[in-house]
Amino acid sequence: MKNKLTSFLLSVAVAFGLWLYVTTTVSQEATLTIYNIPVVMEGESILSERNLMITAESSQDVDLTLSGKRSDLIKVNSNNITLKVDLTKIYEAGSKIPLNYSITYPGDVASNAFVVENKNPGNIHVTVEERRTKDVPVTVKWVGSSPSGFMSDRENRVLDYDSVSVVGPASVADQITQAVIEVDLSEQKESISQNFRYTLCDQEGNPVDAQLITTNVEEIHLDVKIQMVKEVKLKLDVIYGGGANAGNTQITLEPATIRLSGGEAVLAELGDTINLGKIDLNVLEKSQSITFPIALPEGVTNLSNITEAKATIQFNNLGVKEFVVTNIRAVNVPEGMQVDLITEKLTVTFRGAPGDLSRMVPEDVEIIVDFAEAEEGTTTFKPQIQWSEDFKSIGPVGTYSISATLEAQ
Repeated sequence: MKNKLTSFLLSVAVAFGLWLYVTTTVSQEATLTIYNIPVVMEGESILSERNLMITAESSQDVDLTLSGKRSDLIKVNSNNITLKVDLTKIYEAGSKIPLNYSITYPGDVASNAFVVENKNPGNIHVTVEERRTKDVPVTVKWVGSSPSGFMSDRENRVLDYDSVSVVGPASVADQITQAVIEVDLSEQKESISQNFRYTLCDQEGNPVDAQLITTNVEEIHLDVKIQMVKEVKLKLDVIYGGGANAGNTQITLEPATIRLSGGEAVLAELGDTINLGKIDLNVLEKSQSITFPIALPEGVTNLSNITEAKATIQFNNLGVKEFVVTNIRAVNVPEGMQVDLITEKLTVTFRGAPGDLSRMVPEDVEIIVDFAEAEEGTTTFKPQIQWSEDFKSIGPVGTYSISATLEAQ
């Protein structure tokens, strides 16, 4: 009896399983709704060749309600059903153009396996605009100003791209006239060399909504030199003599200062003055002007753009007088040698107060030739000129030489 009951229950279970299989799998009629199936646009390259582009789509996915065999319905989902819209039939711009889409099922499902009971939406509407390509210049918008004592060489800034190529709908591209990068100079004491993102703007500098615009570059590299600015004095080393001193000689430099730019370290090392050279008043006989080149170290720019300075030397209340001196004396002649002074007289110009010059005579002057380091032979020597201590405010000017022969006795 127990075995019969067991057999009966087993038969019922098998029958139920067969019924369930037939009703869920083999049955010819079933309905399935599949949501959010993505729509693929085909032929965009052809559209681009016609200088057209899609700027709006009514929907990017579709819901499909399908009826068919359950055995087929269980094979499809939103990932293996393909919906395609053919754009090649569009030849001109337009708004909300209705387009049908084709439905393709996976390879193991026949193309006629289902009846499409409902499509939501039934069509895809697209907006098509003329596609514009243009180049717009890169504009640098300077914000703030360089700190006090520094300057930015904005005129000579260097960009790796002077223009940006923009591609997009004509309605947007026509608004774009410039690609603006914004550079803040506030507190900027070092040169800038970096990449900047830009904003596509209209003629007035207002940003344009450029979501549908593509460009050939995302960032612009900018190099702009920022340097310290410094005013320095020009100076000369003055050797007074020949009756000229700080009281009776006026020396002026034009210009007295120049403005420079450069790195902080270089300008700090340069200091506050530039020494142009020296003026020896012992060799200048009269008032005159002398020019000196302005030499600068590497890395320093002369903002004043003045390459030389003029020194004007003015002797005040000084006179000059020539004296023919015959008192020439040889000293420190080496032992066993003798001197033959070829120059027997020397005309020496003295400068000083006119009153003292009038009282001075040639006998107050002595020419001394030192042979301590001389070698045998005939040559010229630079003499020492001495004069009476009664005329301390007076001095010789110019350069002089004495010819002499040194030979063995």
